[in-house]
Amino acid sequence: MTAAPLFFHISPDNCGEGRLARLFRRNGHPAVCHDKGRLAEDILFARATGGAPLTLWPGTVLFAGLYRHAPHWRPPLEAWRQFAWLAGRFPQARFILTTRPPEDWILDRLTRDGGAARCHAHHRGCGTADLPDLWEADWHAHLAAVEAFFGTDPRLIRVDLDRDTPADLAARLDPLLPMRHPGWQQGWFPEAEGAPPDLARLLTPPPAEQVDETYVEDVATFCLRGLESGAGQDGGLSEYFSIWDGAASVTSRHGAPRRIAVADGIALSAPGRHFKLIRAEGVINDALRLDRPMPLRIDMEDSRWFGSPQGEPLAAPVLCHNRRAGARNAVLWPLPDQHAIGLPGFDPDAAPDPVPWEDKLDRVVWRGMISGSGMGEGVRTGPASHVLLRQLAEAGDDPAARQAAWDRLCNTNRLAFVRRWWGHPDFDLGVVMAWGFRDFARDPWLAPYCTPRQDRAFFRRFRYQLCLTGYDHGSNFIGAIDSRSVLLAEQDGWEVFYSGRFHPWKHYIPLERYGTDIAEKLAWARENPDDCKAMAAAARAEAAMLRKPATRRAIMARILDGLAAAG
Repeated sequence: MTAAPLFFHISPDNCGEGRLARLFRRNGHPAVCHDKGRLAEDILFARATGGAPLTLWPGTVLFAGLYRHAPHWRPPLEAWRQFAWLAGRFPQARFILTTRPPEDWILDRLTRDGGAARCHAHHRGCGTADLPDLWEADWHAHLAAVEAFFGTDPRLIRVDLDRDTPADLAARLDPLLPMRHPGWQQGWFPEAEGAPPDLARLLTPPPAEQVDETYVEDVATFCLRGLESGAGQDGGLSEYFSIWDGAASVTSRHGAPRRIAVADGIALSAPGRHFKLIRAEGVINDALRLDRPMPLRIDMEDSRWFGSPQGEPLAAPVLCHNRRAGARNAVLWPLPDQHAIGLPGFDPDAAPDPVPWEDKLDRVVWRGMISGSGMGEGVRTGPASHVLLRQLAEAGDDPAARQAAWDRLCNTNRLAFVRRWWGHPDFDLGVVMAWGFRDFARDPWLAPYCTPRQDRAFFRRFRYQLCLTGYDHGSNFIGAIDSRSVLLAEQDGWEVFYSGRFHPWKHYIPLERYGTDIAEKLAWARENPDDCKAMAAAARAEAAMLRKPATRRAIMARILDGLAAAG
């Protein structure tokens, strides 16, 4: 990799890794620190698969920050524990172990950014109050393992962060690597920014969660609805469909290996995988955390028509995050990157809506991407809006082609709704282009409808929130319904794992397809504010159940047990 000496920092996060990397860079030695968790991913994936690690960073002299804590729904990665494997792969390497009082390390880990605490609590199935004892045990176990492996081996460089300054380390390293510029910093840690954390909240155990087994059974039974003996071949599977054998193998439908390693109790995708394959990794990790390693068929693509009268049949059950009502063998599962505990709409620590009904604006609010399909007769219509956006871009300066593409785009359900009610005093609407389509916000025909992304506080200013169908179930449903506003939701025939718990006229006001009756339903809502407030209260009670960690784990375990029982 490099002719120069090679160094690995083998301490956990919050052990001076940032200043260490800066020291190397200041002296002209390439250093990589953390790289948003990619270093840890690369090392652990290479170890699990027998591949060559760290080839993406040629010429690097120091690798530090060998951990990953974000996003929190993916397992925490601690590649700094792999010093023995790294020593075998890189015999020329030196290893820097930085230490500090464990109580100081634990405090920083809990409070510096919250990422480590949230990630570890999520995957260990505990509260943040339980983490100090667990982390202290981890700390001492790691130091003991390092000492047992290296002993007096000169490849190990020990640094006491309370006693040794960056200049002290520079002087020790100088015979190995020129370190003429130690810098002016005397310490290893930058000053903490922002308001001090609420340590009492982090260390106060929450009330014990009582799992309602009747509720768990109801949700799981809904998700498992439609299981039957399959026949023939599968149809309608996406390119992201993956088969896990319950052990180490993850393959495509054609038997080709997926670049997802399953080892040491976690599933880990190779760096740079498509996010819809990382969703499959997430499902496998859900099963592993529940101690239910078992063969699974997974398709976490959007808009899954398989198993329904409008789609192709399935030969065996498939875990998916959405299905058509009445679909067979399409088993619902929480979408890891949208429905995991701790994400927006499912966060136990999120503040409730503080705005009373009487203080809200008497208008309908909606923001969203132009997803969905062209409007028409029948259940499956098309084409999809992203196809039409590409056609608009491909039209270039051809006026006829642009007009034809624009006309087709205007017939997609969401954009048609926005244009129909644009500028009306009863509505506050706007298109928010997804990042991959952000350039379309500058298109002169589309730009007038594009607005900035808004936070939850903005939507809570309105009495009436709106959920419109996209490619499948509207992703803003939970965020909108978990408020003191009332939700008007399009009845679209799509289901997700929580759909069986929310019912029209009990939890929300139903809208006809494409929202054609919005004026009538808005008039009803204005005439019946007490009913609207009752629906909103009932909806908040249901949404609160979706934020309970132990309840969620029980639901997922029951789904997997149901699959196992079905054979």
